[in-house]
This record gives sequence, structure tokens and C-alpha cells, in this order.
Amino acid sequence: MIAQALIVLSVLTLFQRVVQAEPTVVFVCEHGAAKSVIATAYFNKIAAERGLRARAIYRGVNPQADLSISALKGLRDDGLTTPDLKPSAIAQADVDAATVIFAIGCTLPSTATASGKAGTWDDVPEDKGYGATRDAIKRHVERLIDDLLEKQRRE
Repeated sequence: MIAQALIVLSVLTLFQRVVQAEPTVVFVCEHGAAKSVIATAYFNKIAAERGLRARAIYRGVNPQADLSISALKGLRDDGLTTPDLKPSAIAQADVDAATVIFAIGCTLPSTATASGKAGTWDDVPEDKGYGATRDAIKRHVERLIDDLLEKQRRE
């Protein structure tokens, strides 16, 4: 019984180290339904293709009930997997677990800003359609992945 408990504890400790070692990127937009979703989909696709261990999640400052239909259609048309989780608010746990946090056209909560992990992408267009929004986000995502890959190589 004690030996089994020690084995379980060892496995849990190892799992926790593995989970903690994987960097997390948090993309945040006002409603957590479009821009952060696009950023997350492209980040996770490109990161996996390029061997980056980091993965991204999407959040909102004031989340709406459902994901943006036009963002989901655009992602499907681009051949990307669309998420199925509803928008959710950025929480302190997200801030704590994040390696970096990016606000896309919104103001982050003060705890996220004060974390020293936050950046902003204020040049992503609001009203130019999916293609222009995607292109601006994708440029940022590719630069971010380049930076994170460089850090990963030095580890």
C-alpha cells in the first residue's frame, strides 16, 4: 500500500514537472471569441509544425456567449481545426501559468499587466474583415514563435 502510494506520488511529481515545463501563451481579446481564437489556432498549428513546445489558449476580457461565427468560418476555410470551447474570462490562474500574455485590441486586467508577462498587439484591424485580421495576427504569431524557438534552443 505504501509502495503504491509512493509510486503514484512519483508519477504525479514527474507529470507536474512536465506540465510546468511546457510554456503557455495566453491570447486575450475583448470578447474571447475572434482575434484571440484566430491567434491561438495559428499559434498552435505553426508551433507544432516547427517543434515549439509552447501551446496557446484564448481568453476574453468581457467574454461573449459563443465563438465568432465569421472567425470559425475563416479558420475552417483556412484548413485549421476550430476550437469548441466557449469564450471565457482571463483568470488569475491563466496569468500565473502563462509564459507570455498578449492583448489583441483590448486592455488587460491589472493583474495581467502587472505580471511582467504582458504585451499588446494594437495594430490588428477591427473592421477590415477576416483576411486582414488573420494576416496581421499571423505576422505577430510567426515573430513570437521565432522568439520562443530561439529561447527553447538555448535551454
